[in-house]
Amino acid sequence: MKVSEMCLYKSIQKQKMAFAGHVLRGSSGENALLLLEGKMDAHVAQGRLRRMWIDDIKNWTKLDTYEKIKRNAADRLKWRTYTTTCQPSATEDDT
Repeated sequence: MKVSEMCLYKSIQKQKMAFAGHVLRGSSGENALLLLEGKMDAHVAQGRLRRMWIDDIKNWTKLDTYEKIKRNAADRLKWRTYTTTCQPSATEDDT
């Protein structure tokens, strides 16, 4: 990646982490949390599995379960630390 692409990537990553923390704490309401957790009633999609937000968050924070992520997001200062210090992994799929 070029330097400008890396800056853009880090900016998007930081915004995504901050939004996930906001939603996981419940600050944005019940519907946003249901959407993030994927619990909305819908038809089962066929084909390739879609890339999920929570998979990116797990990858960036190095936390292995959703429960750990949600527990850490409840503490604003701890989540802010995760948001500012997370790095993209070398094995991350950018497609």
